[in-house]
Amino acid sequence: MSKKVLSTIVLAAALTALSYPAAAQYSAAVKGACKADYKRFCKAFAVEDPGLKKCMDQAGRSLSQTCVQTLVDSGTITRERATQRWRQSID
Repeated sequence: MSKKVLSTIVLAAALTALSYPAAAQYSAAVKGACKADYKRFCKAFAVEDPGLKKCMDQAGRSLSQTCVQTLVDSGTITRERATQRWRQSID
């Protein structure tokens, strides 16, 4: 399996782990906006690892503004979660 295909699969799993409350189909915008954040904070977690969701949630305060805004805009996370728990400012 090529590194690019594997990277895409891992990214999709990370975005699925961020889903609240249920998994959803993610747009190319969400995948693109959060790819660097996933690689920076949670690349050590395999797709099937239950710790992946926790890792991404714990990284919430450090996620890029672009990733967080895209997650909110897509309905993946709530504005309240981003602003209260993660202390991110959302436009």
